[in-house]
Amino acid sequence: MEYISRSIALIMIILLFPLIILLMVICFFSQGWPIFFQQERVGYMFKPFNIIKFRTMVENIGGKITEIKDKRITNFGKILRASKLDEIPQLLNIVKGDMRFIGPRPEVFDYFDEESFSFLKIIKPGISDFSSILLRNEDKILARIGGENPYLELLPIKLDLAKFYSENKTFYLDLFLVLVTIISIFSPNLSNVILRRIFNKEDLKHVSVFLKSYVYQSKQYQM
Repeated sequence: MEYISRSIALIMIILLFPLIILLMVICFFSQGWPIFFQQERVGYMFKPFNIIKFRTMVENIGGKITEIKDKRITNFGKILRASKLDEIPQLLNIVKGDMRFIGPRPEVFDYFDEESFSFLKIIKPGISDFSSILLRNEDKILARIGGENPYLELLPIKLDLAKFYSENKTFYLDLFLVLVTIISIFSPNLSNVILRRIFNKEDLKHVSVFLKSYVYQSKQYQM
């Protein structure tokens, strides 16, 4: 399965190569150097690796958590983030074996402890998972939570979603999440509606309460 994921990622890089080159050129002329953003994250078996993205923010300024209307985000960076095109370079992380297509989003070491991230002994981090779809607009969610460090309230939810995935991981769940990820690119509201039904289970009631409080703010979710 690992070999298949890495092979698919390599094929995607080849197919997307013209788009990658175009984005690199636009990034360079609109934002300057460097084109790519790299940051150390927690990987499989707690080993560090550098995640790779197209740079969307002013270099080396501010904290590691993006805030709503963050002034560090460049004009082209806003487009990359909204379209999720900034994530394309992570295909290289998959080819290298650092990540998978589907798996918990890799966290920075600032918020890491072995007990909370024990699922990384079982699975590798990935490009997409429940939290990356449901918490797509993380900056807006953090603004709604408020307080001095709202990420400390959001992190347990992300960890619970990661644990839920690791405990229920199957080929069919991965395929389902791939399809919902594609849907989320074109219709985030619809993808949230689809996933919302999963988290009405009793053992994830606290997640459902959190989502209703801070994510499902639109009438479009009331289905």
